[in-house]
Amino acid sequence: MPLRLLILKCSARKRGPHEPIAALERYDGPLWRVLRAWLRNNPSLAPDLDVYALSAAFGLIPAGQLIQWYDQTMSPERASELRPRILAILGELMQRPYVAACFGLSRRYLRAIEGWDAVVQPGLEITVTDGALGVKLGQLGAWLDGRPWQASTSRRKPIRAPTKPRGRAKIAGVEVAMRREEVLDRARAALTAGVGGADRFRDWYILVDGQRVAPKWLVSQIIGLPTIRFSAGQARMFLRQLGLDIEVVPEL
Repeated sequence: MPLRLLILKCSARKRGPHEPIAALERYDGPLWRVLRAWLRNNPSLAPDLDVYALSAAFGLIPAGQLIQWYDQTMSPERASELRPRILAILGELMQRPYVAACFGLSRRYLRAIEGWDAVVQPGLEITVTDGALGVKLGQLGAWLDGRPWQASTSRRKPIRAPTKPRGRAKIAGVEVAMRREEVLDRARAALTAGVGGADRFRDWYILVDGQRVAPKWLVSQIIGLPTIRFSAGQARMFLRQLGLDIEVVPEL
C-alpha cells in the first residue's frame, strides 16, 4: 500500500509506567486503541503508515518516540504557542511521498495545526475525523482499511429519566444523593456565576430553563472534579439516575 500519514491527538487516558515508553503504547484513548488493533491485525501494512501524535506537552512527535507519563491538556494558549513548530514539522513531513493523510483531532487540537491546508502537498487526499466519538472511530477504522466510510442510518434518541428516579448516583468515585430540582439549582448557580464550559457539547445536552448545557459540565459542577475524570456516557447515565432527561441535537 502507498505511504500514508496519520496524526492523532494525545489522550487524557494513558497507560504504562512513569518511565518513558513509546507514545503509541502510552496513549490509551479510543482512537489509539483502534489504531493498535489495526496494527496487530495488519502487520504487513504497518511500514506504509507513518503515525504521529499531537501532544499538548511535546507537540507533533512520531508515535515511536519515548515519552514519560504526564498530565497536560491543550489550552488555546498552548495551541497558539505550539502552532509554528507543528506547521514546520508538518511541512517537513510533506517532503515524503504520501498519497493520503488522516487527522484524528478534536477542535482544541485542530487549533494547534490551523493553517495545515497551506502546508500539505497539492492534491493530497486529506481526511479529518468529525462528529461524535463513535463516528470518529468508524471514520478512522475505514481510513485505515482504505475503504469509504458510511454513516449509520440509525438516529440517536433522547434519554428519558425514569418516572421514579433513584436520586442517587456515583461517578468518578464520588457518590451523590440529589433531587432533580437540586441538580437544576446547582446548574443555575453555575450559569449565573459565569462558570465557563456549559456550551461545550456536540450531540447531547441538558435543558436548564431553556438553555442547553453540556452534561459533562453539569456533572463537574455537582461533584467538583474536572471533566477529564469521566466519560460523556458516564455523565449521561449519572444525570439520568438523578432524574434529568438528556436531549439530543437533531441530525441534519
